[in-house]
Amino acid sequence: MISFLKKSYSKIWVPVFGRFLSNFIFIIEGKPAKKKPTYDIDKI
Repeated sequence: MISFLKKSYSKIWVPVFGRFLSNFIFIIEGKPAKKKPTYDIDKI
């Protein structure tokens, strides 16, 4: 069960929420992003 939740978090929640928030980078940081955001949280 934990493995399922961890996988669904990194494969579904992070990319969806990250793409949603990336639309507001200018508002949050006050300037446009220099690089396109990545959503791979498993790669460290």
